[in-house]
Amino acid sequence: MKITALCLLALLLTACGGDASAGGSRDDGLKRRAKVAEVNLARIRDAVVKYHAARGETPMSVTHLEGFGGGESDLEPSDDYADIGYAFYSLKFGDTGKLSQGWFIATPVAKSGALQVRMNGLTGEYDYVAQDGEFGPAPSTLRPANDAGAE
Repeated sequence: MKITALCLLALLLTACGGDASAGGSRDDGLKRRAKVAEVNLARIRDAVVKYHAARGETPMSVTHLEGFGGGESDLEPSDDYADIGYAFYSLKFGDTGKLSQGWFIATPVAKSGALQVRMNGLTGEYDYVAQDGEFGPAPSTLRPANDAGAE
């Protein structure tokens, strides 16, 4: 009886879906839709580094990145992610001017059902949550994947 109840519960949970990180073909489709956000986040990160190198200060928003390759006109268009849905936070630069910390976020258009995408500016790694979900805390120890602006 207990085994039957557990099997039915597992079947019910599988049939009802779950969050975007649950896996399966739904997750694959959402991640395919998030590719444009990944490309744009990488552009924004690179533009932040260029902006800092040219001006010696940290940009406040994507609108400051016009002319550096990461402004609104430089982003790939998408039905799921609008240019106003991109942001960055916790930017830090080392003494040599290279990015030492930074998080970049793409928030989808309301009701699109697309994933929120967060990129670690140093490693280039992405994580995802459902549109109405919340990211967990960002890891405090960062290891760069390459030196594209990282120390």
